Amino acid sequence: MTAPARVVTDRNAILAEIAAGSAEREREGRDPREAVALLRRSRLTALSLDTRSGGAGAGSVELFEFIIDLARADPIAAHILRAHYWFVEQIERLPVGPVRSRWSERIAAGAIVGNASSERGVAAGSRQYATQLVPDGDGWRLRGEKFYSTGTAFADYVTVLAIVPDALRSRLVKVVVPVDRDGVSVVDDWDGIGQHRTGTGSTLFDDVRVTSDDVLEFVELDESTPPAANDGPFLQLFLQALIAGILLSASDDAVALLSSRARTFEHAPSPEPRKDPILLERIGEIDAAAHVARDAVLSAARQVETANALARRGVIDVEQFAQASLAAARVKVHVDRIALPAAAAVFDVGGASSASRSRNLDRHWRNIRTITLHNPTSYKAVAIGDLRVNDTPLPGNGYF
Repeated sequence: MTAPARVVTDRNAILAEIAAGSAEREREGRDPREAVALLRRSRLTALSLDTRSGGAGAGSVELFEFIIDLARADPIAAHILRAHYWFVEQIERLPVGPVRSRWSERIAAGAIVGNASSERGVAAGSRQYATQLVPDGDGWRLRGEKFYSTGTAFADYVTVLAIVPDALRSRLVKVVVPVDRDGVSVVDDWDGIGQHRTGTGSTLFDDVRVTSDDVLEFVELDESTPPAANDGPFLQLFLQALIAGILLSASDDAVALLSSRARTFEHAPSPEPRKDPILLERIGEIDAAAHVARDAVLSAARQVETANALARRGVIDVEQFAQASLAAARVKVHVDRIALPAAAAVFDVGGASSASRSRNLDRHWRNIRTITLHNPTSYKAVAIGDLRVNDTPLPGNGYF
């Protein structure tokens, strides 16, 4: 077998190329397919895969730093890879063997994996699934419908959570199937005000053939630890990394806008906009919000890295994951509160012309607003308060 290509080192050049057309793509509603393809070719999609398998061996801190930089260049492309990078983390936790080797080789070769987890009609984070994996001869048939399948429209494979019905017990199964397999339909039906070209549509499974090679994991539903209990810190902090990157991009746009502005009001405190103390104050506030958000994400990422590093050695340390969940939750409560006002403040430094559709400055606020809605900030704050006052553990699902 040909040795997998190594991850490239010139990330700045790749990020600059992706950033060059990002705002225009977003304004025109075009998919960032070329950006995703570039990340694939450069093997940055294998950034957190271990070096023995052809990846760069990045830990959680380095990965989140890259995600922030990628979101600064193009938050749509960065969001597309959320499920993929989590899949890589799952593979890194598997014991050495054929399953781990098979998926490591595919990732090293540039394969991208999407997700199909969310079910309509059930509470978010619950363990109820309508999608079923039904025995059929020496394999199974996958039947069901998922939505919020972010990234799947750009992926080669999709991870699916389903129930294996049984008269005596029910098991949750995680299967990974090619998106071009017969019976798999990826539907572009997501119409969000922001992050709207992330492939966050529905995925349908109509009697999809599944073999033992497609099965990643079986989980008994009567186990005390919810299947998603260790997913939350990584998945939720990833969203805050996206927001931090968007804020940095908003700060860049605010600086460029004020630097290029020649006209101001007759009654402004300075005839030169770039020396107006009120406008400079706004720049400083946006800059501070962006960099504090970045530092907060990377600080929490160190806690996530500690928990994940142990999990990669086969040790699920419940306390470490609880601390990682708390760190990620705190970042969300803080960053969500400062991000929206900061993104709106970009308009304050530009005057009426900054509202021009061609400038597309509203994309920052729209994208941040959409990301914050993945789980309510108020619920996170209440959960933190309940933990601090009443010692009530944080919920054990993928939202924490």
